[in-house]
Amino acid sequence: MTIQAVLWDMDGVLLDSERLCQQAFVDVNGPSGLFENPAEAYLETVGLNRKSTLEWYSRVMGSQQACEAMHLAVRDRYLELIETDLVLKNGAQETLAFLAQRQIPQMVVTSSAYATAQDKLTRAGIVSFFEGIVGGDQVTNGKPNAEPYLTACAHLDVSPENCLVVEDSPSGVQAGLAAGAKVVHVPDLLPTSDEWREQLICALASLEHFPGWFDHQFRG
Repeated sequence: MTIQAVLWDMDGVLLDSERLCQQAFVDVNGPSGLFENPAEAYLETVGLNRKSTLEWYSRVMGSQQACEAMHLAVRDRYLELIETDLVLKNGAQETLAFLAQRQIPQMVVTSSAYATAQDKLTRAGIVSFFEGIVGGDQVTNGKPNAEPYLTACAHLDVSPENCLVVEDSPSGVQAGLAAGAKVVHVPDLLPTSDEWREQLICALASLEHFPGWFDHQFRG
């Protein structure tokens, strides 16, 4: 079995940024009283792009104007936090270098907007590892739809079944599986679910284990 490309989710997989977005959500929504437990409520939005997040807000707030205002407030607080607190996930740098050394193309497929993703990857010093980025604002249907990963496969001219998708969120896992790719789950805020565990090629506790697993799985 040969892997022709590795497609990466970004937040919560490569960057320890999901916790910052959760903190921003709590900071903004805590005083509002909309959610009994804002930190827990945020988990329902993990992996969603802007469009899907606004749809989620609308079920709680109703007014489109109020939804937009809340989304912007959370985004602005999040951007403040990443200015000072953005770091790589353990093992990310080493794993990206490991794959680059083996000349395996890599691409980021994220629910974040393209410009935001480009900025965060540049700040983290890893943008040069990637052949490109598929942002959540560049597709019609975001995760859990297969479109983001199929778009990346088309960009790289590879078949999904020959790609490895690395995800942390349920919606991202579902998107990778729907595209027909082999999916690795690396849990961040949410654990590996028994509902789709058996459909994964692997679940890893940390990217620190990725190089050894990859060599054993594909190079042994």
